[in-house]
Amino acid sequence: MLKSCRSHEKYQGFLKQHIPALYHADPNRLVSFSKHLSALWLLDLDPAIPYFIEHYSACGRPAVFDPIDLFRSLVLMTKTRNHFGITEWSQALRNDRVLATLSGFFPDKTPSVGAFYTFLDRFWLTFNPDSKKRRLRLLTARRKPQQNKGSKLKKGEKLPLKRPSVVARLIKQALKGRRLLGRPERLIQAIFARCVVDTSISLGLIPTKPSSDTNILSLVAGIAGDGTAVKTAASSHGIKVCDCRKNGIFKCDCPRRFSDYEANWGWDSHNEVFFYGRTFYPLTATHSQYDLPTFLSVGQASRHDSIQAVVALTLFRDLHPRLKIERTLWDSAQDVYDFYELHRQWGIEPFIDLNHRAKGKFSLPQPLSINEHGIPCCPAGQCMIFDSYDKNHSRLKWRCPKKLGNKKTRSAAILACSSDCSPSSYGRTVYTKPQDDLRLFTRTPRNSSAWKEVYKGRSASERVNKRLMVDYQLERCRVRSNKHWVWRGHFAAISIHLDAWVDFFQKHDFDIWKEILPPVELAS
Repeated sequence: MLKSCRSHEKYQGFLKQHIPALYHADPNRLVSFSKHLSALWLLDLDPAIPYFIEHYSACGRPAVFDPIDLFRSLVLMTKTRNHFGITEWSQALRNDRVLATLSGFFPDKTPSVGAFYTFLDRFWLTFNPDSKKRRLRLLTARRKPQQNKGSKLKKGEKLPLKRPSVVARLIKQALKGRRLLGRPERLIQAIFARCVVDTSISLGLIPTKPSSDTNILSLVAGIAGDGTAVKTAASSHGIKVCDCRKNGIFKCDCPRRFSDYEANWGWDSHNEVFFYGRTFYPLTATHSQYDLPTFLSVGQASRHDSIQAVVALTLFRDLHPRLKIERTLWDSAQDVYDFYELHRQWGIEPFIDLNHRAKGKFSLPQPLSINEHGIPCCPAGQCMIFDSYDKNHSRLKWRCPKKLGNKKTRSAAILACSSDCSPSSYGRTVYTKPQDDLRLFTRTPRNSSAWKEVYKGRSASERVNKRLMVDYQLERCRVRSNKHWVWRGHFAAISIHLDAWVDFFQKHDFDIWKEILPPVELAS
């Protein structure tokens, strides 16, 4: 039973009451925690209170620890970057009065290891009553995949999608209005959206602008997505329960137990190796002062990025119904026609790099053709020059390079063209409609300077992946289930936002010690 949760205002009062004594005892150590203290001072978890209360019983023994304090404590654990296990963190809280106080606990009454694990279990909304049996069931051996020498992938190249129809079916269901409401991590994602992302938007760290609908905000920044490989702490060999070893057979494929039964093999295109674990797929706000994750999903390592992107984009729109996405930025893994159609139906402009495997040969009615970037070419093979976008007819206008191009382009076109292909002094004009080929005839002409300028923002997703994997060292957590990986990933994503908040407020003359310490002690 949960009677009530402590509000953020009361937590700040708790800090004002207990921090001055700790500061007086050891000021140098307290100053070393300035950024952590500032971050927790700014982290308002009041929007999460209804979510927590909803999942406690209305009767029975009262909860010993406030779930808000447990949540805040685990965020602090992630921010310290010194403690990666809950057992280690629980011991640190018992031995360190500063960490306990910053978490919101009294130093002589801190949570046990079991209290933290119970908290994580309670808000993982799974409906599988036989989770223990599922962990103990025997599964077939999971051998590491091998690449064929003739089809070896290049640096940065991803594995092809095994079943392309899966993406089409997912998009079809999304367009019909199907919502993924049964996912066990939905409460964690909702807390992240309401307590963190909404705050970053209100501070202007994720730029928005008013839309024609007064209740809708348009994202000035684009949304970029990219997956990153996360290795699990479990072994891919499993735990053998057969008698083959006793019989002298040391390499068998008998069913066995796996401590992380949800992990599997996937391809890491960056390091060009197969890895055993799962994939993190964050959506990142681009073209902003800070690179901030706006959504995080976790999937199997073998799941293709095109599937992850559809799921992530659908869930993000459900979590933020008041946000209108103007444009999205993706890599070549999402270069699928159905994905373009999904964007067209939702009114989003996609910026997607072309997949060289699917470039093919496309042509317009002769004597014109188009190149691999979707730019029409004249009969002499010269790329035509983009002139303008016709909003009334939703089409792109292209003109002869001899008439519109720069000096260098005109000179090349004059040498290539023996005669004019149009009697008009205006030069030959061609119109292409994005509906003709959503993949090649993009609204912002592909490979144009404007397209390239927007697509530069996709690097923000790479920087967020670096923050998760390098700065917050997620793989050092050594956990072995989707539940714990989702929690750890979201704690790291929250920490990225808190770093931005602290930096933003400090630029506006925020001083945590002026907020907490009495004026007399501050002056001394």
